[in-house]
Amino acid sequence: MKFRIKAGAEVDFLTKDELDSVLKDRLDEIGSGVRYKRIPYAGTSLPISIAAPESGFLWSVKLLSVTFNTADKCKVYVDQLEDSSLVGYDAASDTTHVISWGSNGLILFGTQTLIVSGVSTAASATGLLYVEQVPVGDEWKL
Repeated sequence: MKFRIKAGAEVDFLTKDELDSVLKDRLDEIGSGVRYKRIPYAGTSLPISIAAPESGFLWSVKLLSVTFNTADKCKVYVDQLEDSSLVGYDAASDTTHVISWGSNGLILFGTQTLIVSGVSTAASATGLLYVEQVPVGDEWKL
């Protein structure tokens, strides 16, 4: 909507309908509270990078399940395969593993990925990742 100001300048204002539309779209996106996501993953070679939160969101990782093609130990990293990035480890040499994190024990921001790896013999894996997702700034909802 445009108004003519006495000074001669032209200003463009949003109409009520335009403002309502913009606010509704944004509030629907960020105001929905906690979303629970179940993310399947698979890979024919290890390590496997699992999808990261979309920009503007964060995940509280609750549980990761892994099934290797052969018995092996399981390691989980954030972003890179370095000891300083290790966030989960199951020392049992088995084909199936379940690693869980306590209340908000593992938070992933933006584009941080989880990486699943075996230790020695496993070559491929499938699994599920369970997370709670909220917009950045709404961490208190977790």
